[in-house]
Amino acid sequence: MKLAKFAYLLLAALLILTSVGAMALAEEPVTLTICSADNTFGLSTDPDLQQAVIKLLEEKCNVKLEAVIPPIGSYNDKLETMMAGGDVPDVFSISQAMTRLPNYVAREQVMDLTDLIAGSETLKIVDPSYYQALEIGGMVYAMPYYYPRVKVLFLRKDIAEQYGITLSETPTTEEFIAEMSKLNGTGIIPFSFPKWIDNFQFFLNSFGAYAGIYKNADGVFVDGMQEPQMIDGLNYLRELYTSGVMDQEFITTENNTMREYVYTGKAASDIDYVANYSNYISQSAAAGVPTDVQPIYMLAGPDGVGGGLNESIQTAWCISEDCKNPEAALRVIEALVTDPELHAAFYNTGVEGQHYTIENGIAVPTEKAANSGYAIKYNYLTDAFISDFSMLPYQPDDEMRSALELQRQLIDKAMELRGPKQMIPSGVSDLFDETSASITNTWKEVISQIVLGSVTVEEGLNAYKNFWDSVDGDTMLKELNGK
Repeated sequence: MKLAKFAYLLLAALLILTSVGAMALAEEPVTLTICSADNTFGLSTDPDLQQAVIKLLEEKCNVKLEAVIPPIGSYNDKLETMMAGGDVPDVFSISQAMTRLPNYVAREQVMDLTDLIAGSETLKIVDPSYYQALEIGGMVYAMPYYYPRVKVLFLRKDIAEQYGITLSETPTTEEFIAEMSKLNGTGIIPFSFPKWIDNFQFFLNSFGAYAGIYKNADGVFVDGMQEPQMIDGLNYLRELYTSGVMDQEFITTENNTMREYVYTGKAASDIDYVANYSNYISQSAAAGVPTDVQPIYMLAGPDGVGGGLNESIQTAWCISEDCKNPEAALRVIEALVTDPELHAAFYNTGVEGQHYTIENGIAVPTEKAANSGYAIKYNYLTDAFISDFSMLPYQPDDEMRSALELQRQLIDKAMELRGPKQMIPSGVSDLFDETSASITNTWKEVISQIVLGSVTVEEGLNAYKNFWDSVDGDTMLKELNGK
């Protein structure tokens, strides 16, 4: 009798616990705003397909999402406008994180995630050193979702062979211009480059130059635009343009356009993340002009120095300082970073039945997705923190699998040959915190004018120096150096 009564009480307790759990799951989903560029949400700009990814994310995280999805080309401007107007999304991604994050921290617009991340069991898959790359004052304000990235030059092997272009994986700066100039007059763009001026750091590395404020070998903060080696670096950038090697219309070229030029053979080479190697294999085949591409990890300058474009942790997720439900916001980030199905869907493949169907274990784009410019990519297999995607019902074919295995090797080598990357701490110099964004915008503008020939190197650097003086840059350096 006692046993029966005990069993009854135990059953009642279990029912109560089950009811409480069900009530928790049945709670009204928290509404959050989320902002990310249109090269996410399933790699399609079709609103219906983007909504399918949003729905999957909502279901995984028990949230209701109001999504803002600006075009990738204007994403930074759109986000800056929202931030300046105080309309900070609850959850948002930032690009150029090591440049922009200190500004957001200084303006108290992003939440300190240190304790939230430390308390997350799922985020333990991420190596702590990747958080450290984004630390400011010992605190973490942004959550990376992929391994550190390096950009290299990709050269179509078929065009190189046809026109006798012979370059090693680490040629000299002179060899690069001489060999790529063989394409002048052929109708093929020798080197396609995007409008993002910070990509020029790849070439500045060859001259020991660094665009922006950085800490030199002596441990002193200096302004790279006013260091003597910058002159040689800028002269080389100008020569790339005047020699006809660089696309003469680069200043209006988006990343996707640059890549499309190489996929289709309109251009022989470009600059891109080494983790995108497999895309060049698949997309050139899809364009009807299949080829392999050769990575060029660095150009050796006059002193033998150089390095790939080190973007480190360049894109990451933040939570607004004003977010009313940070735990729910963290659930969204956890899913994006650690859930295999959602990570693949959000950053690459989209949703089954919407973006693709599965045929013999292979994902095949739907007609609607293909018409929107969508193409399946498998980059997540080599750059995500998630180690096992075997649970997904689709896998790459044998050819793509081989390309991805090679891609992993290329990533390792690019990491060895990467150039410098620095993030200046906020809260050390009030002047820097107030003017760092305008400093960056000014040196980018000056470099673009020099490359295009609007001003000479001397004129451009003089204009930059005038700006520097106007923001009391020398005092800023003294503050950063603790003087």
